[in-house]
Amino acid sequence: MTDISKRLEQTLRSAIQKNPILPVKVADGILVGEAKIVSDGAIKHIWLRTHLIYKEVSLNAVAIKLANLLATGNQSITADKLYRADQEYGRWFIDSQLLRAQYQSAIKAKDHDRADMLWARYCDSKDRTILAKKKAEHLAAF
Repeated sequence: MTDISKRLEQTLRSAIQKNPILPVKVADGILVGEAKIVSDGAIKHIWLRTHLIYKEVSLNAVAIKLANLLATGNQSITADKLYRADQEYGRWFIDSQLLRAQYQSAIKAKDHDRADMLWARYCDSKDRTILAKKKAEHLAAF
């Protein structure tokens, strides 16, 4: 009998890992099993029951994947790696937006040398933002 229950447990674990828990919209966020995604503007915070586990997650796909990992009990190195990739994306995104705003103010001030320098930095930051987003979304896909 114990052999049958072990096989059943293995089958259930395999099914849970292959089929993520579907998110459900609730009044104060999105519930994924016992994990909850709470939006704060453009960023999200992920709670497991009453504990804040991941704060300031930028990408929706990453937030849902992290919540699924928490809900299924698979909080592993993969989840932390995914969170770090999302944080890197968030830093580059903010950097690119700040550079873009500085570029626009330099154009208004007719400081063309500074504007050229800021535009080059903005383009670099934007490229890094795109790469960081692709990396985070790639990690979230698995």
